[in-house]
Amino acid sequence: MLFRSWYVAKHQLPFWTTCDVFAPGIALGHVTGRLGCLAAGCCYGKPASVPWAITFTNPLATQNVGTPLGIPLHPTQLYEAGAELLILVLLLATERRGRAFAGRTFWGYMFLYAVSRYIIENFRGDPRGTVFGIFSTSQFISVLLAPLSIAMLVWLSKTSPRAPQEMPRRRKAAA
Repeated sequence: MLFRSWYVAKHQLPFWTTCDVFAPGIALGHVTGRLGCLAAGCCYGKPASVPWAITFTNPLATQNVGTPLGIPLHPTQLYEAGAELLILVLLLATERRGRAFAGRTFWGYMFLYAVSRYIIENFRGDPRGTVFGIFSTSQFISVLLAPLSIAMLVWLSKTSPRAPQEMPRRRKAAA
């Protein structure tokens, strides 16, 4: 993060536009990371009787992160990987639609991530701590992040200049 900040400042890159460029990569990296979580057995779900429940059997999963063995669990790692993949597709599909402004893709990602993470947390079974005895830590962050994202989207849409592709094309004056 420190290097990124230095690089953006050194090359005088526009901050929100640079964040927009990074957002799809963050989503894709998150997909890959959650598949790694599935392979390791971490970030596991609550016991489940759904047909797509997964059962861990490798003792290393228990030794490393305390994953229960032999119990069908919600595949929360796949829920989140799927949600992130859907978010990635939405970001890319809407990139050139509507009124583009710097920060739109980044804050759109943050909003969609907050909503999906809040929902998926209801299915998680690993110990993560609570805030106010009601929310998991991630849900609490999501409760703060979703309205912040909306506020930033509204603010940036009103304060950012139009993106270059939206600028009216000037016709060359006839000589």
